[in-house]
Order: sequence, then C-alpha cells, then structure tokens
Amino acid sequence: MRSSLILSLGALLATSLLMQADAQQQLCNGYAELCAKTYDQVAYATAHNAYAYTPPGALGTNQNNDIPTQLKDGIRAFMLDAYNPPSGDTSDIQLCHSTCSLVDAGPLSKTLGQLKAFMDANPNEVITILWENAANLSPARYQAVYTAAGLVPYSYTPTANGAWPTLAEMISSKKRLVSFIDNGADASVPWLMAEYDFVFETPWSIPKDTPYPCTVDRPKDQRKPMYVLNHFISGQFQSGGKTIDVPQPGAAEKTNGVDLTTHINSCMTTFNQNPNFIAVDFYEKGTVLQTVAQVNGVQWNGKGPTQPKTGSGSGSGTGGTGTGNAASQQMDKRVLGAISAVIVGSIGLLTL
Repeated sequence: MRSSLILSLGALLATSLLMQADAQQQLCNGYAELCAKTYDQVAYATAHNAYAYTPPGALGTNQNNDIPTQLKDGIRAFMLDAYNPPSGDTSDIQLCHSTCSLVDAGPLSKTLGQLKAFMDANPNEVITILWENAANLSPARYQAVYTAAGLVPYSYTPTANGAWPTLAEMISSKKRLVSFIDNGADASVPWLMAEYDFVFETPWSIPKDTPYPCTVDRPKDQRKPMYVLNHFISGQFQSGGKTIDVPQPGAAEKTNGVDLTTHINSCMTTFNQNPNFIAVDFYEKGTVLQTVAQVNGVQWNGKGPTQPKTGSGSGSGTGGTGTGNAASQQMDKRVLGAISAVIVGSIGLLTL
C-alpha cells in the first residue's frame, strides 16, 4: 500500500510538472491564447522609430527607452529607418532619422545583436521589423548585416500561397522574425518582404489636436490583409518654407490612453478589421500594452512597462505632472533650437 501510494504521488508530481512545462511552452508572445492564432490575426505593440531614444531631447526622439528595454516590456514590432553610415562603411547600415546629423542611433549591427540576444533567451516570442528604406539600400545590404548578426536562421520566408502560420508554428519552426521593407524588396532576399504586398498603413502625419485618421495612406487606397495603425502626434510649425514635425512627449499619457482606444475603435469600425501593428511614440505612457491585449481578446498579463528615470530620455517623467510637463517643455525648446540650426545650416470595440 505504501509503495503504491508513493508511486501514485510520484506519478501525480510528474504529471503536474509536465503540465507546468506544457503550459510554459504554449505561451506565445506572452499569452497562451495567441498560440493558435495565425500571424496576421494578432495585434503587436509597435514602437515608432524604435531606435530614436538617444540622445535625450534630440530632434526626432520618439522613445524614452532603449530597444532591449522595449523588448523586455513587450514591444514586439519595431519601426527602423535605414541609412548609409556617415563613415562610408557599406558593410553596415546606420539607424538615423531624416538625416544622421539629426538623430544617429548607431549601426544596425548593434541593434540586431540586441534582438538576437533577446530571441535566443526568449524562444516563444515572435518579432517584427518594419523597415523604412530611407537610403534605398539594396536587399543584399540587409542580408549581410542580418547574416553577421546570426538572424537569418530566425527569419521567416512567406509561403507560395501567402498563408500565414500560427504563432505556435512559427515558434516551433524557429522562423519567428518577420521583416517588411517599404521599398526595394526583390526575390534575391525572400525573407525581406515588400511591406505593401501584405500591409497597408493609416496616415503617419497627425498634427496635435487634429482628428485621428482612418484612411488608407500607403499604398494609396489599397486595402491589404494587415494594417499599421499609425498613432503618434506631432507639433508642427513652418520654418524656412518647411513643415517641421516635433514629437509630443508631454501629451503621451492621453495620446496613448483614451485617444488610442478611440482611434482603434474608429478604424476597426471603418475597416471592419483589427489593426495588426499599433505604432506609438513613448510607449510606456498611457495604456498601450493593455489596449493591445484587449484588441487580441486576451486578459492583460499585468506586466507594466519600464518608466524612465526623471531626467533620462526625451520627455522624461510621468506625463501630466508638473515635472513631466516642465521636462517636455525643455525638450521642445532644445528640439526647436536643433531644427533651426539644421534649417539655417541645410472587430468588437474596445471599452478601456
């Protein structure tokens, strides 16, 4: 009897351990419910200009946290802009905004190394990169940097019939890095997919205090199976005959809170389609992660984003407080000064 009881307890313990291990394996991007969904059925928290977090207060700074922190916090899609390195080194790609003299976030090799480290340590996460090929670089340039970083084996290549696998299937196959590029794709690098064959985008230029648009901006008036909801506002002013867009960290709590819910609801009604890439500035402000979870039909896991320390990053401090607003105003002054220098010198609705 005692032997039988010990065996029964042992079997029960083994079963329990197996169930726990199985439950862990079935988490996909943090939620078991997402494993059975195909890639195109999932919404992803997306960092607009994810690389543009340094130096604090620089022109075009759109994030407060670096990319390793973004990954840790649950950002799963990254908008990156590709330029030629100022050094002329064609073996790498530079992450810059507008020009490398304004925001230069350094070589792509560094960022891809950070992504590789995260993906190695987190085998149940599916990651997306949305490339703006600002310098019209060839696919071979991307292939070389991805190869050096060890990311080509993770890169997903679309099937001939265009059907997307489930997140669980992508994780099982280890093909869980999706890369889209806005122009210049060709068959020589099949995993570097032409974005607008699969995805459309809502307008990216949204002046502060104007309505959030739900129209098809790129490719013009062409609906696709997935879409980017561009949800980031800018202050605009004219200087030297140019319209200058300035990020608005001081408004991010509201922008990424009630305004985000309203914008998603409006576009879901307009398109009768859930957004896939919910692109924001200063993602740690507001309720971005909670809102994306609700779009996905899952209960938010309660893992809040990292709040930057006061004085670090653009727009540091808690949005809406006196300290945060003062920091934002100081940042805006530095940004305006930098701009002047450059110009002179050059399907259910959400309830959150």
